Amino acid sequence: MVYIYAILLLLAILSGWAMLYHVPTFPTSHSKKAKQSSLSIIIPARNEESNLPLLLSSLKKQSEQPLEIIIVDDHSTDQTAMVAQQFGARAIQFEAYDSKWVGKSAACWYGARAASGDQLLFLDADIFLANPESLSQILAYYDRLGPQAVLSIQPYHVIERLYENLSVVFNIMVLAGMNHFSLLSNKLETAGAFGPSLLCRKDTYFEVGGHQAVKHSIMENVALGALFMEKGYQLDLLSGQSSLHFRMYPDGLTSLFEGWSKSFASGSKATHPIVFVWTGLWITGAFANVFFLLYALFTAKAVFISAALIGYGLYFLQLYRMARKAGHFSAIALFFYPILFIAFIFLFSWSAIQTFIFKKVSWKGRKINL
Repeated sequence: MVYIYAILLLLAILSGWAMLYHVPTFPTSHSKKAKQSSLSIIIPARNEESNLPLLLSSLKKQSEQPLEIIIVDDHSTDQTAMVAQQFGARAIQFEAYDSKWVGKSAACWYGARAASGDQLLFLDADIFLANPESLSQILAYYDRLGPQAVLSIQPYHVIERLYENLSVVFNIMVLAGMNHFSLLSNKLETAGAFGPSLLCRKDTYFEVGGHQAVKHSIMENVALGALFMEKGYQLDLLSGQSSLHFRMYPDGLTSLFEGWSKSFASGSKATHPIVFVWTGLWITGAFANVFFLLYALFTAKAVFISAALIGYGLYFLQLYRMARKAGHFSAIALFFYPILFIAFIFLFSWSAIQTFIFKKVSWKGRKINL
């Protein structure tokens, strides 16, 4: 029994190391200023009156200001448009909701068509910029990539309430599932773009068809990123640890469950089979630790208990290291990681049931047919 456990634990730790081998972020100094260019920031927003003030106030503090900030009000029932106007942003609303468009694609497309800048930066409403130089760093980095580039940044997750730690495994899987940060990143094709942010040239966006071309996809970010690559553009992915942060689902457990279950199973289909196997082995390691610890306590053999505690501790240390690449999660919460993995398995299973059996999910009061 102990040998089987040791092999499983070794495979799990090696898989975790391989699936999230290197997660680059922005250089925090010595960034050359970007060439003069006009930037339109587009923020699709549905009932985001509580999130927008933090994002818009962080944009106002930037050393480099965009040409315009466009809030696309996706038929909100709260004061989203009023909040946008209070911060000097341009609030627009498209005339009618077309059920053929899935998710936020319609709002992004409408915002892009209304934009005046020659660069487009799409941001989710729950994002905020980490410091006054964040936008300057992003634009300078993007400028160095060249005109054929598209940049997508996964924001660094900050938390305030204990339940928000339930997102940790999901955040790790978002990074790993892109294939881009794995040990074989130079051999595997990137799955797509991150959902919360996307920066590209406006002419590039419309050349590939933009969000209109992926309007039927619940994971429009993955589909659009893949479309850019298919058309010959370079897609670069980075962590937003030093530049973009967000706090996911601050409204409570219901929004967290609804948010992660609406599209996670769909997104997993883009993960390369090799990376998918690594993630499976890594998750198996978490449960192997629990089962072997219970077995060791049942047998009451000191050598088994010692081995189980060492294995549990080693896995915790790796999880802590990986979690810190994705967000600022509580070390205490991470220590009780079996609870976090049970929540992940439950929500992933529910997401799969909704996606592949019911073919219907809900988000912010709107039913989405898949």
